[in-house]
Amino acid sequence: MRGSDENGRVLDVRQEITVDRRFAYILNDTEIAQGSTLGSPRCCVMLKPTGAVQNIYCSDAGFNYFGSINVRFWDRRSKVRLSSHGGDFHFHPERQDHVYALDNGVRVQEQVFPYNYDGEDGTLIPVPAVYYRYHLKNTSTNAVLFDAYGFCELRGNTSQDVLAEFDREMGGIVVWNKSAPSQARLFATLAPLQGWETSDDRGRLVARTAPEPLANAALASGPDPVGALHVEISLAPGEDRYVEFLCVLSATSREDLTAARRACPAGNTALKRTSAYYRKYLRRSVLRTPDRDVNQGVLWAKANMLRVQTYAPTGWCFTNDPARSNNSVGRDTAWMAFGADYLHPEFAHDSLRAYFRLQETNGKIVEYYDVRNGNSEDYGLNVNDNTPLAVIALWHHYVVTGNEEFLRECYPNAIRAMEYMLSQRNEQGLVWCTSTKTSDWGIVGWRNVIQNYRISGASTEVNAECYAALKALVEIARHFGDEAAALQYERAADALCEAINTHLVNPVNDLYYLAIDVDGSRRSDVTSDLLFPVLFGVAPPERAARIIGTLSDAAFWTDAGMRTVPRDDLIYGPTNGYGLLGGVWVAVTYWYAFAAAKYSPTLMAKALSMSFRHFSSDPRRNNTVPGQFSEWLHGEILVNQGMMLSPWDAPRYLWAAIEGAGGLDVRGKDVKINPSLAAEWRWLTAVNVPFRGKSIAWIGVRMPGGLQVHTTSTLGSDAQLFTYQHDVTEKVHVADPNATLVAFASDEKTVVFVGNSGTQAVTTAVSLPALLEAAYGVRLFSTVWNTWQDLGELRTQEIVDGIVVIVDAGGFALVEINGI
Repeated sequence: MRGSDENGRVLDVRQEITVDRRFAYILNDTEIAQGSTLGSPRCCVMLKPTGAVQNIYCSDAGFNYFGSINVRFWDRRSKVRLSSHGGDFHFHPERQDHVYALDNGVRVQEQVFPYNYDGEDGTLIPVPAVYYRYHLKNTSTNAVLFDAYGFCELRGNTSQDVLAEFDREMGGIVVWNKSAPSQARLFATLAPLQGWETSDDRGRLVARTAPEPLANAALASGPDPVGALHVEISLAPGEDRYVEFLCVLSATSREDLTAARRACPAGNTALKRTSAYYRKYLRRSVLRTPDRDVNQGVLWAKANMLRVQTYAPTGWCFTNDPARSNNSVGRDTAWMAFGADYLHPEFAHDSLRAYFRLQETNGKIVEYYDVRNGNSEDYGLNVNDNTPLAVIALWHHYVVTGNEEFLRECYPNAIRAMEYMLSQRNEQGLVWCTSTKTSDWGIVGWRNVIQNYRISGASTEVNAECYAALKALVEIARHFGDEAAALQYERAADALCEAINTHLVNPVNDLYYLAIDVDGSRRSDVTSDLLFPVLFGVAPPERAARIIGTLSDAAFWTDAGMRTVPRDDLIYGPTNGYGLLGGVWVAVTYWYAFAAAKYSPTLMAKALSMSFRHFSSDPRRNNTVPGQFSEWLHGEILVNQGMMLSPWDAPRYLWAAIEGAGGLDVRGKDVKINPSLAAEWRWLTAVNVPFRGKSIAWIGVRMPGGLQVHTTSTLGSDAQLFTYQHDVTEKVHVADPNATLVAFASDEKTVVFVGNSGTQAVTTAVSLPALLEAAYGVRLFSTVWNTWQDLGELRTQEIVDGIVVIVDAGGFALVEINGI
């Protein structure tokens, strides 16, 4: 990596909302293996390692509407193609830039981004459009004349019956399929156009000399036509301009495409709106620690989640492969909701609602549905993990958002779901899968794509989830005053927990079986699935600690996260079962982080840090993209083998960070804040966290007398608790832009927190510009000397000018100002 601006080094809320170069990973353009995967609610664009567009996917239709799009430059006089050199890629949350120079002295900044904008009230769905912008500046002392040609594969992966024509009003080539006229799309330019053409000639793109003048006609006769648009460029010394290409999609009609094009703003406005959209959401749930990689992970987890949130013809959803698939999976939607409740609760609500709407008549939640039409599939399994996970996610959504209307609406669905699961218990009282098949049709749980493999019968994973779902149902029933139902499901939950801990525990090692198979065999495999009894509260504390210890064994771990099975297992192979039998599935590491938070915060911190750091560590070798959560890694060489952007991982990271590390404990009867500080962490902050219609914030600090929690919420804590009425961070300034700054105020005092995530001590100043009294009592704590210092009474101007604080590496300071 050539350099990085520490993506997220700017630490207070006001600074974090600026989506600019400070958040960008910056690499030489020879250092990546693949470009970004970027999304908006109705389309997704994948980029090549060259920076060119690889394809543009229309989620409404379920096809790549366009294949590759590339832009080339030729000198006007000599006709020689202009080469690029000295390039860098800038990876931003909302876009990717490519900065380089041309032979003629022109500096180029490419920008690719899908259009994101949700309007003034946050409910607008943006049209499906991708902008491909070029900012060109002549840095030479001579005028330059050259030509830009944009080339586009017009078919994508639609049927081989593409038709095209030029539309002058829309400024580009309109494309549709003869067999599907509704599959309409536009390849256009926002600049004055010199010429256009469709042809079968792909050689022009790589030719050393400029193409002949375009024919302004559709000449293609083959199945894979290439569209070309020509723009002439003239720049005086120091002059700059934009050349912008635009792709717009419709799965409805030519008329709808025309309306969508009219709704596309100018390129600069589109970028401003897209950046503002990301600013709006990235400022939510800002968690900071002394570990920069964890801080980065939280920021980019939110960006990744925004990229995959889809608005399909059936409503808000997300699919199991945002650049290729139309299928939304139940378990993944539930896990997405655990994170989305802290980022975009409305999305969590709508995507969960779809599964209750499609619930089968017997109460079971479907495995997946096609987001284009709602057609669903359950693989013929009598039970699954989707059903209990949906109920757990429903209660989680209520606890975090306070959306009682949704909870009331879906309460009958939750009852039907768990009544059905209870009806599928065997004589031992365990939820029982009857399938004797393999793979999707014989694996009842998250690892269901392993070929020629079965997890059926009494799965510990599904039984643990059913226990948690029953406990959630108890809370829902009590919330609505249905005490009879609450007692009924409480007894059922207790009975299931006892059955699990009686029949699914291996007496040899006091760990849980993977399953009791339908053939009666007890599967004693020691795998990452041991996490489920810990995650869902089935395991007693001593056994839970033993599980975390077992899964902390070196055979499970790599420098990029946790293997699904240990390296010394008979079944282990670094790519076996799509990595589910030996690879590093990224999401598993975040399950582990959450589970370990209570028992070993240091292991939690290590898991969160190392896994996210891997994505930006030698991405060319590792086949990763900085800031993007990959799907799964080879169990030995740690090269990404799956999706470049996995929709599953980011929400689990955010959930593990907020609830695991941050300690927002929503599992009990009373929500509490109990931060899990790793041994090397002396502090943690969480600000602007959505909670029941408000934003709450807290600071966790390790003081000489023990853990303290300072918060603007009314939630309790097992630590020493200090409560404030207001978050006043916006009114406070710290001189060091890399410091974490959080400030709370009560009627009696203001406390200002300054954290250092750096590797060196810093000296900075804290100031409050708006003060009314002549003087205030001030005291200062710093981990440098680890005690309070009474600074006495300071005049207002002294506080406005700045109170000097010294913070050691990884440490913090507290400034307490009394009388404000």
